[in-house]
Amino acid sequence: MPSTSSLLLALAAATVVAVPLPAQSDEETLARYRLTEATLAKFTQASRNLIAAATADPSAREPESEGDNPHTIADMAAAYDRHPALKRAITSAGMTTREFTTFVLSMLQAGMGAWVVEREHGRRDKVPAGIPIENVLFYQDHQAELERITEELRALDRQEEPPSDQAPGGLRG
Repeated sequence: MPSTSSLLLALAAATVVAVPLPAQSDEETLARYRLTEATLAKFTQASRNLIAAATADPSAREPESEGDNPHTIADMAAAYDRHPALKRAITSAGMTTREFTTFVLSMLQAGMGAWVVEREHGRRDKVPAGIPIENVLFYQDHQAELERITEELRALDRQEEPPSDQAPGGLRG
């Protein structure tokens, strides 16, 4: 069975990479959304909560979605909303399921934008339209922290201890 963190990323990646966003409002939402420290902290806690929920209830590992793959932010949020434990995991961290989904998609976009900037030797003008440069810069500024969070979530998903250089249950400052 795939890991919870893999499922979260796969769900988001399928929407961003494989399926063009059908609703103009989703494109506008992602173009206007800005990644922040506060939301990163909430996302991190929500992700930890999701792993705990999936550990406690294996049926929570695969949120039900209408159709084969959710295609919009609303579809993805609705998939979390249909499973009370998943919804509670996200909302108890201070986020709505829509904000959680928007954050994940924005972070994936920003990561793609950062990759383009790196590949183009620092040329920010090569970032595709619709990916806010502010989010790309946030991603670049927080890349090491995001990698630590990813590793912590993988460790939690495997029910292991977080990496030894990180404070238990939180991010290093």
